[in-house]
Amino acid sequence: RVNTTKTDCDSLARLLASHSVATEFTDVDGSLRIVGHSGAVERLAGYSEGLFHVQDLSSQICAASLDARENMRVLDVCAAPGGKSFTVAEIMNGTGEVVSCDLYEHRVKLISDGAKRLGLGNISARTADASVYDPLLGEFDRVLCDAPCSGLGIIGRKPDIKYNVTYEKIKELALLQRKILSTVWEYVKKDGILIYSTCTVTPEENAENTEWLVNNYPFELIGKPEQIMPQDGTGDGFYIARLKRTE
Repeated sequence: RVNTTKTDCDSLARLLASHSVATEFTDVDGSLRIVGHSGAVERLAGYSEGLFHVQDLSSQICAASLDARENMRVLDVCAAPGGKSFTVAEIMNGTGEVVSCDLYEHRVKLISDGAKRLGLGNISARTADASVYDPLLGEFDRVLCDAPCSGLGIIGRKPDIKYNVTYEKIKELALLQRKILSTVWEYVKKDGILIYSTCTVTPEENAENTEWLVNNYPFELIGKPEQIMPQDGTGDGFYIARLKRTE
C-alpha cells in the first residue's frame, strides 16, 4: 500500500526498480504488487522512510469502502496491527482524526509504531474493548468494525486454520461479533457510515449478522454486501457490508 501522503505509485515503482525490485500495478488505487522478491520487506527502499506498508488488496478495498474524507472523525474498533487505519488516514490526506483501537496494549503499540514510521499524525492509537461502550469517545462520521472471526478467508496464508475451526467455534464467534456490533453502532453519527467486515466466508458471521444488525438497530444497507472469495484472484477472502445510520 503506497503512502499517498508522501509519494505516489509511479514514484515508488521507480524507486523500487532502481533497487532491482520489480512491481506491477493493480486494480486497487494506491497499491503496487511486488513481483519476484523474497527478501525482508523492511530492507526494501522506501520502507524506513514510510513510503508504504504491506496490506492485502481485499483489506485495502475494505478500508476504501468507508468513503472517508478529509477532516472526518473515523473509528477503527478492532484495528491492530493497523493496516486499515493507515490506509484510511492516507485517504484522508493526513487530516481529521482516526481513532485506532485494540484490546491488547502490545498490539496497540504495533499501530503506534506503524503510524509513526508512516508519518500519519492523524492516527490516535489506544487500548479499548470493542464490546464495551465508551461515551468519552464521542461520535464519528465513519466507523470500521473488522470483527474477530474464524479467518477462513485467509486460509491460503494460514493453512493451520482448517484444523482449529469448528461449527461450534463459528457460532461462538458470531455471538461475539453481535456483542461488538451492539456496542459500536452507538458511535456512528446520524447519516454516518458503519462498515462491518470479516476475513471469513461463513453466513453466520457475515450475512446473518448484517441482517441482525439492520433488524435491531437504526441502519440500512448501502448496496449489496461484497463477498470476496480467495479464488477471485483479488486477495484474501473478505466480507464487506456498508450500512448507514438512519436516526
